[in-house]
Amino acid sequence: EGHKVVTDTIFDQVIKESAIRNKRAQRQGLLKGIISLFEKDPDSEHTDADQLPLLAFASEILAHLPYTALNDPLFIVYHLSCITALDGQSIINQFAELLGGDLCDPNSEEDDIERAAKTGTFDPNQFGLQSKSAEFGQLCVNSCRILPLLQLKDFLCEAYNLSEARITEYVPSEKERIHEKGVSISDSIPAFSCIMDPIFDSQQNINWNNAGKVYAMMRPMMRDSEDEDLHVDTEPLKKTPKRKSGQKRKLGDFDDALAQDSPKVSPD
Repeated sequence: EGHKVVTDTIFDQVIKESAIRNKRAQRQGLLKGIISLFEKDPDSEHTDADQLPLLAFASEILAHLPYTALNDPLFIVYHLSCITALDGQSIINQFAELLGGDLCDPNSEEDDIERAAKTGTFDPNQFGLQSKSAEFGQLCVNSCRILPLLQLKDFLCEAYNLSEARITEYVPSEKERIHEKGVSISDSIPAFSCIMDPIFDSQQNINWNNAGKVYAMMRPMMRDSEDEDLHVDTEPLKKTPKRKSGQKRKLGDFDDALAQDSPKVSPD
């Protein structure tokens, strides 16, 4: 028989041995503090490559904290979606602008660079990228801030059986549902691991193989994320001027979420 693999984090004992486990506001404050590491620096246009190991580590922490209620992974997925919907799409648009792609619909389907990277035949000269190595490489570094969030979202949805409908209707201020307490991560889910290969070496020379892989991961994961948002539009929505359970969040809601500080919630 197989055995359950338990992955601990450095925060596990802090949560288990303190009152924070039973205080939703404090729990969400801790989670929001970790998630804020992934938010775009308002004073810089690009992501610093030196920050990527920290972001990889932070994503692994968020994946394996000892959650006992669905409200916590839902809270994380909500805020990850806020960041990826805005910043992820911005990066896709910048790739399209750099590569001369369709700016109106820049990520509708797999492109030639994706196909080449996936088959191991990616040659930057074939796509005229040698003269754009600094710009292309930096956009790949920027993508490495978003990729852990997309991967983490997929992991949490699978690990805690989060449905698209439940994710869409969730708002951070809602009360915890009794039947969503006392949960634990699925035994069959492998541990989450985020590995980021460097895009530039110490002399700032681009590693085209790693850059191609990042590009070929970023685009399809963003397409999948957008498809998930579109899929829930087929679900019946309540006809009411205010957003209720089951109704899709609009992009403007993401703007509001990012503009605010940690959500105000009442401790249980």
